Amino acid sequence: MSGHGAHKAAGNGPSKPAHTPTHTPPFNPELDLSGNLDARPGQLISMRLDSITRAQGHDAVTAHSPAFGGPVRLRWQDDASYGATRPLAMTVKPGWYPLSVSVAGRTVARDKIHVLRSERPSFTVTFGSEVARPGESVWLNFDDLYPGERGTRFTVRSAALHRPARLVHDERYDFYNPRAFLAGTALKPGLADGTYTFTLYGPHGHRIAKKRLKIRASRPGDPDYLGKVHGPALYDPGLGYADSPHRRDFKVRPGGRVAVMWRDAVPDPGEETRLTATSPAFTHVLRLNRDDSKASDGDDPRYLNTATVRAGLKPGRYPVTVVAHHGRVRKVGYVIVTAR
Repeated sequence: MSGHGAHKAAGNGPSKPAHTPTHTPPFNPELDLSGNLDARPGQLISMRLDSITRAQGHDAVTAHSPAFGGPVRLRWQDDASYGATRPLAMTVKPGWYPLSVSVAGRTVARDKIHVLRSERPSFTVTFGSEVARPGESVWLNFDDLYPGERGTRFTVRSAALHRPARLVHDERYDFYNPRAFLAGTALKPGLADGTYTFTLYGPHGHRIAKKRLKIRASRPGDPDYLGKVHGPALYDPGLGYADSPHRRDFKVRPGGRVAVMWRDAVPDPGEETRLTATSPAFTHVLRLNRDDSKASDGDDPRYLNTATVRAGLKPGRYPVTVVAHHGRVRKVGYVIVTAR
């Protein structure tokens, strides 16, 4: 009997390797760096090392750059990567700075950080149209990323606003600037034409900066002077707008319901949050809400809601009134209340 046959018999079956080899994932980490171009001192830099397991990282992943005040420890993330966010040193000078990432002392990735010079704090008032309109939404922004600046309580006051506006940091607006403060608010809808002052106050009530803004209502010839309105269209809310006849008059019984539709291609700024339909037949003033379902089919912006007719109302013809464009547009439909 050959030695080979003897080996099979002795093992009572096919031979097996002495050990089972283990699979080692490939080690080729990839560095994803964000906020590193045209950055200012104090700006946040986001670092993520992908294509690496926790076993490979040994929880010893570190970033090094002269642009930071010292080494930055990257920590294990739930998305199977190592990551960290660190501000640049406020004292760093303009220029290009190398960045390296090491795992247990071994460099596995490199990149660069481009730093610009610091900018003085700036206060801006922005709006969406060519001319600031009464009732329009405005954004108040304060960029305070500058050496030595402190505090987080900033307020803007103006006769053009309903109330003082508190500015807060919102990383959704500017993730990389930890000292970007903003507030969204609206101008008063009935402002007279003129130039209004917006004053920014700091944490202790001291004045930091001011901006002047010209505000003017629309005039004949402006596209938003009278807009492009249609309505009010009245219809059965149970059937829906597409399936129900819609007209300027609508028959309904006491206690019944009626849907009101208003179209305007160019509403006054902020007006879409103030549109209402009023009627002595309704239980209350009806606020018309933007219908976002028609946002992409080429139809004019439209606003709608459903009103309840007062119970016990006498039969008759009752007006349904919508007033728009600061009172310059006034249109009327009618509900015809029938006997039960």
